[in-house]
Amino acid sequence: MGDTDDLTERQVRAAVREGTVDAGRSLLSLVVWTVLAAFAVLVGLQLLQFALAASGVAAAGFAGVGTVVVGCSLYLLSDLHRR
Repeated sequence: MGDTDDLTERQVRAAVREGTVDAGRSLLSLVVWTVLAAFAVLVGLQLLQFALAASGVAAAGFAGVGTVVVGCSLYLLSDLHRR
C-alpha cells in the first residue's frame, strides 16, 4: 500500500480521467448493443409473421430463421443486462 501514498495529483487526475472515458465507452456500447438486439427481435418476429403467411418450405424456413433470430437476440439482451 505504500505505492498509493506516492501518487501525485496529476497521476490521480489521469487515472480518474481514464476511468471516466472507459465508463463512457462501456455505457455507449451497452446502449448500441441493446438497440441492435431489440431491433433484431423485431426482425425475428417479422420473419415469424411471414411464416404464418407463407406455405410449404418457405414457411418452415421463415419460422426456423425467425426463431433463431429471436432466441439469439433475447439471449444477447439478457446477457447485456444481467449484472
